[in-house]
Amino acid sequence: MFSIACFLWSTLLLLLSNNNNSLVHAHTPLNSHQVNLINKKFATFNDTNKNDNTTQIRGISIGGWLVLEPYITPTLFKDAIKMGENMTNQRFGNYSNSDYSHQAFKNITIIDEFTLCEKLGPKNATNLLNDHFNSWITEDDFKQIAENGFNLVRLPIGYWAWKLNNTLSTYPGNITYKDPYVGEGLQLNYLKKAIGWATKYGLKIWIDLHGAPGSQNGFDNSGQRIFYSDLGWLADTQTKALTIAIWHEMFNTFLNTNDNIIGLEIINEPLVPKINLYDVTQSYYEAFDMFKETQKKNDTTAFIIHDAFQPLDHWNLELNPQYKNVSNQYYNLTNITYSAQTVWVDHHHYEVFTDSQVQEDQYNRINNILNYGQSINHEMKYHPGIVGEWSGAITDCATWVNGLDVGARYDGSYYNTTFFTTQADLTGVCQSQNEISQWSDDYRTSVRQFIEAQLATYDTQTKGWIFWNWKTENAPEWDFLKLRDADLFPMPFNNYTYFLPNGTIDNKFISSLSKSEFQSSSTDSPTTSKGKNIGSLSRQNIFDKINTQSNLHMGWKLGISSLIISISVISIFL
Repeated sequence: MFSIACFLWSTLLLLLSNNNNSLVHAHTPLNSHQVNLINKKFATFNDTNKNDNTTQIRGISIGGWLVLEPYITPTLFKDAIKMGENMTNQRFGNYSNSDYSHQAFKNITIIDEFTLCEKLGPKNATNLLNDHFNSWITEDDFKQIAENGFNLVRLPIGYWAWKLNNTLSTYPGNITYKDPYVGEGLQLNYLKKAIGWATKYGLKIWIDLHGAPGSQNGFDNSGQRIFYSDLGWLADTQTKALTIAIWHEMFNTFLNTNDNIIGLEIINEPLVPKINLYDVTQSYYEAFDMFKETQKKNDTTAFIIHDAFQPLDHWNLELNPQYKNVSNQYYNLTNITYSAQTVWVDHHHYEVFTDSQVQEDQYNRINNILNYGQSINHEMKYHPGIVGEWSGAITDCATWVNGLDVGARYDGSYYNTTFFTTQADLTGVCQSQNEISQWSDDYRTSVRQFIEAQLATYDTQTKGWIFWNWKTENAPEWDFLKLRDADLFPMPFNNYTYFLPNGTIDNKFISSLSKSEFQSSSTDSPTTSKGKNIGSLSRQNIFDKINTQSNLHMGWKLGISSLIISISVISIFL
C-alpha cells in the first residue's frame, strides 16, 4: 500500500515541477485581468491607506563602510588577501602563484571582517581599515545624499566599535571577550563625523547595530560569516552580557543628545530559527527597558527592532502596552510608560535569495511587492513599519553578494561553491554583475520597473523606505549612484516611467511589464560571477516563509496539497 502513496506523491511532484516551469518560462504579455488586479491594489494605496508624505522616511544606507561587506568593496578584500600573502611569504617563503587567483583565496582565508582582522593582526588591520574609513565615505557623500532628495541615512556599525583594547580584547562593563576585531575608538570616531555631516546637511540619522558578538545571523555583514556552524549570539551568557553592555553605551551616547538621531536599531537581522525566537524576543524587551530608563521625556528617538524574519504581523502585540499579557511572558515593563507607536519594526525585502524568487516573472515579482506593502500597512496601527532595506536586484548575480568566492543561484554556481543543494533547474546566464552599459535593454527595463513598483508601494503603505546601498565598487543593482546615473532610479523619486503619479500602471507600458526579460539566451556563454549567502539556513527558507504570507503560486499550492494527500493515503493504508 505504501507504493500507492509513493506513486501519488511522485505524480503530484511531477505536476508541481511542470507548473513551476510554466511559470518560469512564460513569455506572454500581462493580460487585462492581471493589469486590473495591480491597478486595483494601487488604487487602494492612494485612497484610505495613504500616508502623510510630510513624515515619510526616504532614506539611504551607508553599508560597507564601518562594517565591511566583500561585495560592496571587493578591492579592500583583495588588498587584505595580498597583504596576508606577503606576511606569509616573509615567514615561509613565496607561493608560486600569489596574485588575486583562486588559489590565493584558498591560501589566505579572508572572507569577512572577522578573518581580515584575524589574519592581518591588530596593527595591519587598523591601518588598512583606517584608510578605508577615511576614503570610502567623506563629507561630500552626505552632501550628495541630501542633494539627491533623501532625508535620512542609516549607519550600520558593529559591536566591536566599542572595543577598548585590541590586544586584551576588553569591552565596556569590565568585560573581556576574545575576538580578532579592531576597535579602540576607530569606528566611533568616523561615526561621530558621520553624525556631524548628516546634521550639517539636514539629514535624519538611524544608527544600526549591524553585528553582534558571536554573529546574530552568520551573514558576512554581521562581521563573521558562519555558513554551517551554530551561531554564537545569545548562545551563552557572555555574548548576551556584552550585547547589553554595548546597548548601554549606545543609549547613553545617542539618546537625549541630537534631534537628528531619530532611531536606534538594537540589532540587525537576527536569524530565527537559527537563534531561538524566545531568546531574541526577551532580549528585545531587556533592551527596550534599558532604552526607556535612559530616554528623557522630551527625546523622541524611536526604538527599532528588526522583524527577525517572522511573519509580517508577528510583532503587533509585542512591545505594546495594550497587550500586557503578551509582554509579561518575557519581561516586566510595569515601571515604564510608553506608546506602541514609538517602537518601529524594520522589514528587509529582497526578491533574489531563493531559487523560486530568481525564477519569478515580472508580473509575479511586482505583485509580491504590492502584497508585501499591503501586509505592512496592516501593521501600522500597532507599530510603524518601515522597509529598512531593499534594492534594485532581480537576480543574485552581483559578484560576491552571497559571500566572498560564492556563486549565484541564478546561474547555479551558488551550489558549486557551497555545501547547499537544490533540485531547481538553472534559471539563466548572469549579466547584472557587469556594468549597466552591458545589460540588455529588457533587463534595464525590468530593473527600472521593479524599483518604481517598490517606491510607489513603500511610499504609500509604510512609514517609509531605506534603499540599500548608497554606493558599491561594481554591484550596480545595489548601488544608488550607478542606478541613478543610468536612469534606472527615478529622480525625483516619484518621477515614474512605468507608473502614473497615483501609482497605477501607465497603459502604454503594459506590454513591456510582463516580459521574462532576463531568461537565458541560447547565444549567451556562461560566466563565473559570484553571489551573497546568508548563513547555513540559507535565505531560501527565510524568504519563502515571508513570501508565503503574501503570494502563494499555484505550484506551491500543489506542493502543499500533494503533501497532505500523500500523508492521508499513508495513514489510510498503514
